[in-house]
Amino acid sequence: MGRPVFRRLFCHLSTYRLIWFLAAVMLCRAQVVTQNEKKPLNTPASLRCSLQNSEEVLIVTWQKIKAVSPENMVTFSKNHGVVVQPAYKDKINITQLELKNSTITFWNTTLEDEGCYKCLFNTFGSGKISGTACLSLSVQPTVFLHYKFFEDHLNITCSANARPAPVISWKVSGSGIENSTEVLFHPNGTTSVTSVLQVKDPKRQVGKEVVCQVLHLGNVTSVTQTVHKGFWFSVPLLLSIVSLVILLVLISILLYWKRRRNQDRVLSDSAKDYFLELPTSLGESHGLPTSHWVRNVLIFANEICTEP
Repeated sequence: MGRPVFRRLFCHLSTYRLIWFLAAVMLCRAQVVTQNEKKPLNTPASLRCSLQNSEEVLIVTWQKIKAVSPENMVTFSKNHGVVVQPAYKDKINITQLELKNSTITFWNTTLEDEGCYKCLFNTFGSGKISGTACLSLSVQPTVFLHYKFFEDHLNITCSANARPAPVISWKVSGSGIENSTEVLFHPNGTTSVTSVLQVKDPKRQVGKEVVCQVLHLGNVTSVTQTVHKGFWFSVPLLLSIVSLVILLVLISILLYWKRRRNQDRVLSDSAKDYFLELPTSLGESHGLPTSHWVRNVLIFANEICTEP
């Protein structure tokens, strides 16, 4: 009979200890007031912790919560002031130099800064009392809406790039419309979502408004565009037109080249006839040697043949 009573008493004591331990943990958490922050990427951001009890604080430590173990970032105390760890220099600092109210500031947030952080108040009587604050980074959406006519259908495309990923919806009237969506993740942490509407009868969509709605962090951005009449063409017809134009250009170049060649030939024959009928004594009558006169005539004939 003694053993069951002892076991029952031990179980009751263990239960009481567990309850007291959980109560102490909840009390310590309630003593630290924190607030999560949502900020745009590549902008300054601040996290705050406030100790609500009357315990004397010796030192405040900020840690980044990681998968393996928390990593010390910066500390503040009256004796040593602000001490920033080398990995976080020029990136963060404690901007509220108090022991019971502490603020850490990121000068220019990056993707690596997103996550949760722990503030530790090392007190004289109660030891370490901690709180947790989380930082979420976002990028506002950029939205593009355009359309393109094809031979037998119309494509209306809406794309949005943001962080976190946006959600695209449509306001469009008509039937025979199919929707497809593509998601692309970028190294900078943003996500591109592209939604394409394929309209089977594009002529019925002319003159109607199409609205693309982008949902991001509870806010809706709407982009409206009216479909105007496009130019419907056939691909074989387009290829035929291009081939005909190229053929006409080649024929024009050939005719121009033959005409130019004939002109050069006529000028060359005229120069030869003029040279043959020229008396050799003409140069001598002007006091010039016959060889000198002939050389000048040859030069003149060459200039006529090569004149553009």
